[in-house]
Amino acid sequence: MSAHETVLGRLPALPEERRQSLPIAAVGIAAVAVAARFVAALAVNAPGAPSTVAVESLGWIATAIPALAAVVAGVFASRPTVGFGLLFVGVFGLLSLVSGAAAAPAAVAVVAGTVAVVVASRERLSTGERGAGAVLLIALAVGLASGVGGVVGLRSVASTLALAGLGLLPVFTATDGRALIGGGLAFGAVVAVGLSVPFVTGAVTLVGGGVVGTSLPVVALAAAGTVSTASAAGRTHNWPLLAGVVLLALAGVPATLGSAVPFALGIAALVSLEGSR
Repeated sequence: MSAHETVLGRLPALPEERRQSLPIAAVGIAAVAVAARFVAALAVNAPGAPSTVAVESLGWIATAIPALAAVVAGVFASRPTVGFGLLFVGVFGLLSLVSGAAAAPAAVAVVAGTVAVVVASRERLSTGERGAGAVLLIALAVGLASGVGGVVGLRSVASTLALAGLGLLPVFTATDGRALIGGGLAFGAVVAVGLSVPFVTGAVTLVGGGVVGTSLPVVALAAAGTVSTASAAGRTHNWPLLAGVVLLALAGVPATLGSAVPFALGIAALVSLEGSR
């Protein structure tokens, strides 16, 4: 018996439906926390902005809650490898909040844990989903190398990879005509706004997502993929998928652990959370 199975065995007996609903609820709460941080980050940079103290507090909370959600999802995961991977993400994510000295080992653990989750889930994924998962994983690793690892020159690469991964999100769901139309409108809107007010567009992507050195078409592609996937997930009541999309889209480029932990949880929600398939 594995250590993960031992932990599960020591938990109070819960119906199978409850075992699946708890991780979904935890990931959903994490998505709300990340969305709140995103909105607050944009708000404090607007004219007549409020104090940044609330945003700083939200930043801490928007890292802690996804880390705790990863722990909950890891404890209740049905597959030991997925459980261990999520626990790595969650535990080391929490440690990074306690001590700055834990940043480097936490960065390695977050990447390794997410890789373990994706590899353990590969048999459940289609070829397209594996490809999208690989792009998101590489974005996570390159992002942390650019930020925590100090390789600043990789930041633009990480930004492009993260946005490209968002553009590939529709492979995780059966998008219909309405979803595709929504994605197309989002693409056109971003291009139009980017061409008419490039400074505002650049400021929003930088402040809200930490995007650096990425072309407008890639940003528009990310918006299209996010909108179409979120639309399809919402109409089919696929809440784990919707939460994963929100986490990936609003966590920002994973160049810091504050962004990498929710970004990693978003990847895990897409590939492994029961109900997202």
